[in-house]
Formats: sequence, C-alpha cells, structure tokens
Amino acid sequence: MSSFAADGRRLQQLRKLTEVSRALTYALSLSEILDLTVAHAAELLETPRVLLLLVNEDGMLTIRAGIGFAKDATAPFREPLDETLVRRLEVLLDVGTERFFAVPLVAGGEVTGLLAVTLAVDRVTSEDDEWLLSALADQAAVALEKSRLDQTAEFRERLIGIVSHDLRNPIGAILMGTQMLLGRDHLDATTTKVVSRIHSSAERAVRMIRDLLDFTQARLGGGIEIRTEPTDLRTIANQVVEEASITHASRRIVLRASGDASGAWDGDRIAQVLGNLLTNAVTYSTPDTPVNVVIHGERSDVVLAVHNEGPPIPLDVRARIFEPMQRASEQMSSASRSVGLGLYIVRNIVTAHGGTIGIESTEEAGTTFTVRLPRRVAAA
Repeated sequence: MSSFAADGRRLQQLRKLTEVSRALTYALSLSEILDLTVAHAAELLETPRVLLLLVNEDGMLTIRAGIGFAKDATAPFREPLDETLVRRLEVLLDVGTERFFAVPLVAGGEVTGLLAVTLAVDRVTSEDDEWLLSALADQAAVALEKSRLDQTAEFRERLIGIVSHDLRNPIGAILMGTQMLLGRDHLDATTTKVVSRIHSSAERAVRMIRDLLDFTQARLGGGIEIRTEPTDLRTIANQVVEEASITHASRRIVLRASGDASGAWDGDRIAQVLGNLLTNAVTYSTPDTPVNVVIHGERSDVVLAVHNEGPPIPLDVRARIFEPMQRASEQMSSASRSVGLGLYIVRNIVTAHGGTIGIESTEEAGTTFTVRLPRRVAAA
C-alpha cells in the first residue's frame, strides 16, 4: 500500500472514530452502547467477528455483545480476568494468538471489560489497528461508566422520593400532636419548651421533605409541575415577608412594591420561591443588616428582587449555585440545616413559569437575586 493510500485510510479511520465518539456520547441506554461498540469495532478493523466482555459483580468476565458468533456458543462464557485468559480467548475465538486483538476497557483505574476482534487471514496488521481498537475501548469504557453512574443516580433519586413521601405521614402526626399539646393550658414551662422544640424540628423536617420531593420531581419527572391562576405578587410577598419576620424575629425584612404586580402564576410555588430566597438572604447576610424585597411591575413582566448585605459569593460558587447540593458558603452549611436544594428548586419553579433568575454579588453592593416572571406562562 502506498504512503498516500495509507494516509488516506488512516484519515478515514480517524473520521469514523470521531463519529463513534459522538454516537457513544449520545447513547441513551446500556444496550445501545454495547451494540454501537461492537458494530464500530467491526467497521474500523474490517472484521466480521467482535466480542465485548464486561466484568460482572462477581469479578467474572461475561460476553455482553458480539458479532459473528452464535449466541448459544458465547452465553456460557464466564471466566476470571487472569493470566490464563488469552488461552481461553483463543479457544472461544477459534484462532491463534497472532490472529486476534484484545484490549482492556478501563474506568477509574480498574479493568472493567475487554474488547476482542479476530483478524482476517489476508489482513496485514499494524500498530494503527491496535491504537484504533484501544481508542474505541477507551470511549466505550467512559460511556459505560457514565451509563452506570446515571442508573445509580436515578435509583438513588427515586429512593429519595419514595422515602420522603412515606415520611410525610409520621411527621405530620408529630406536628398535629405537638400542636394539640401546645394548645393546653396546664403544661409547665419546661414541658412547653421541649414540645416547642419538637414542633420546630418537625416543621424543619417537613421543609426538607418538601425540598427532596421537589428535587425528585425536577430531576426525574421532567420539571416541577405548576398550576396557574390569577395572582398578585404583592399579596404573596406581604404574607411571606410577615411569616419570615416572625420566624426571624431578630432581623428586619423590608418590602417595597411598585406598579402592577398581577399575573397568572402558581401562587403557592411563587411563595416558595420568595420564602427560599428570604431564608437564603437571612442565613448568609450580616446579622445587623436589613433584608430588602423589591417588587416592580413592568409592561409584560413582574420583577422580584431579594437583596442582602454581607460577604460576596465567590465567582466559582456563583457559577454552580443553582445546582443541587450547593451552598453560598461551606462555612454556613451546618448552621443552615438544609439539604442544599433551596436555590435549585427556586430556579426550577421560575423556569416552569417561563421566567429567569439571576444573581449579582459584590463587596460594595451586597448580594441580589433577581427573578423576572412573565405575566402569562406560555403554553407548553
């Protein structure tokens, strides 16, 4: 083969490898990744026989996909990954050692599988062939590991949702019981204090469960569901600010509103947005400074801004602050007593309304979260 022809063939192989990488990146399921890997291995190496083996939970190699082999011949294969594997592969592939390639799939520094191909008798092998197969194996290993992690995360999130849902009833019973006890006149001061603490802890647990259920819905349910109706943001804000002022009696929360603040929104969800933003502002601001809530009605939107003074949020934290399990400051994580989902849920509620949320945070001006809500939510 001439040098020009060899270069052309290599360029074509590299283009195919790029296509493979893109296909594996967008593969949606484990079976799709397996099928794509063996199909492209056959194409790149121009071979009719390919096997993809993965290490199972017992540390044994099993055949998960293949081309050119009878299923009943490969199904019983279950072998350890040790020094005798080459000989066993020769028997399985029915060729000599010089007539097949086998490269490992490696993820996290561990061998997770093996990609093996047989070579045609008339094919002149080269280092390029082994490089191509290794590159494909690396891409497959990454795709398979991503699929595994996605499945693990989905299972974990579903479990969170199920457990959180089942916890609502017993905690609701605790709240009802403590409310009944606190309504009685004959409780002494010590008992009243203990029951009040139990009630406060149960309320905090309810808030955490609500956040976990919203998180599960946002991640696995395609977004947070909203039910819109004619609503006035000024009315919602008055109620939320009043409740927050009682909860945080030592802080001054100031509300200012101007213009028409009416729109078609989910009132309970918008209240949740403002409540979460206020909790965040109180938690991360300087204790002796006010928290300001500003509402301004514009022509087609209503703007809601929550401002607090205090240390600015670092740029690297700001970039991911609306992601789950993130906080404005790790130093405050124990004091906040939250699961770090408040701002993530805020963003999802605002997005469900067709709105936007932004943040500005400087040493001089403090921190401001600004929500812009269209007066009407566009039809899905």
